[in-house]
Amino acid sequence: MQNMRPFQIGLLAAFGIIAMASLALLATYQGFGGMAENPYGDEVIIWGTFDDTTFTRVIQEIGRDDRNFQVVEYVQKDERTFEEELVNAIAENRAPDVILVSHEDLVTLRAKLQAISYDNFSTRVLRDDYLDGFEIFARLNGLYAIPFAVDPLVMYWNRDLLATGGFATPPATWESLLDMVERLTLRDASRDILQATVAFGEYQNVQNAKASLLTLLLQSGSQMVVEGATRYEVRLDTSQSEATRRPLFNTLQFYVEFNNVSSPLYSWNRTFTSDQSAFLGERLALYFGYGSEAVRLRQQNPNLNFDAAPVPQGAGATVKRTYGQFYGYALLSSSNNQAGAYRALLVLGNAANTATLATELGLAPAHRSTISAGTSDAVLGTVFNQALIARGWLDPNKEESDGIFGQMVEGVTSGRQQAGTAASDTIRRLELAF
Repeated sequence: MQNMRPFQIGLLAAFGIIAMASLALLATYQGFGGMAENPYGDEVIIWGTFDDTTFTRVIQEIGRDDRNFQVVEYVQKDERTFEEELVNAIAENRAPDVILVSHEDLVTLRAKLQAISYDNFSTRVLRDDYLDGFEIFARLNGLYAIPFAVDPLVMYWNRDLLATGGFATPPATWESLLDMVERLTLRDASRDILQATVAFGEYQNVQNAKASLLTLLLQSGSQMVVEGATRYEVRLDTSQSEATRRPLFNTLQFYVEFNNVSSPLYSWNRTFTSDQSAFLGERLALYFGYGSEAVRLRQQNPNLNFDAAPVPQGAGATVKRTYGQFYGYALLSSSNNQAGAYRALLVLGNAANTATLATELGLAPAHRSTISAGTSDAVLGTVFNQALIARGWLDPNKEESDGIFGQMVEGVTSGRQQAGTAASDTIRRLELAF
């Protein structure tokens, strides 16, 4: 090569510097603004009423592997003021992108939620990957929440009280439960109850009275509430088959019998503070509570010798049912980052992350694969089992319906109404609530 002049050497050096700078720019170019576009958007805010410790830890773990995910944040809110705070936040343009919602709030909040098109989240995926009960979120115009977890109603039983009464196992059927009442219920000479078998018959001092009634309705084959083309149809007293009639009427009659002083099933009255406190104080043999309550029961009475069992079914039942609260991640229609939030939910809601979150909260994960894998925890094993048969209902407003069911029960137990009239009035009140 011929000797180059200084000008040529300088020109080649300049070209070399420009080439290296160009390669560096190409290697580091991340769109306008000098940063890569985050697939999750600038931020994804999730509101929920569950403890934030577990959610924050899982989100941070995801963020360590996927730095883009660090824009996701979970904020714990008070369940008592959640809806009011959400409405105010939407009005003031400071609402979250996502809420972790219960199916019981679906009807109330539906107008504020963004339905996910079945083109994006197909009914085939919903049916194949998730438990059946989550179809409550699948409405006519789309899916209103990506399934997260279910909290099914289970039957907690005091092992010592049943053993003392001569029973080695909890009742598997309602018929066997009825047979236990005479031996487990202790009364004094005035028929005042000293020890109860089951807390049915009252409403105000039964913590999960509505869930228990709904369980009995589901087991009775009630059509519950159906979404029509223009309105919700209340069919609680209409059976799915001709084999049974008036599910609500029959459920109500069965439930209030445990409050009837002249009945051999008399086992509960309003002198008790609550069924949960009676169970913790070892004055109640059977307590119907949600699976997530097990941790609190252990904490409140570490010496209580109890276990969880499936809710009893009818002796001739071919299809088993219990009630459950279904939770899912719902996009808000007011969010300016729906696409990014949806991508984030697909990550947070995958089977592995859902299993970690749900089981630490005492819930059953939404995915069939996780339920099939099982768990070594005895109580969670029952929760998993009950999650398979759990179902919900379209609740017009959980506080209002709670009052309606309470009015129904107390109307009969006070003697003001017959069961048939109370059931009919309940249907009308629920129709007005919708």
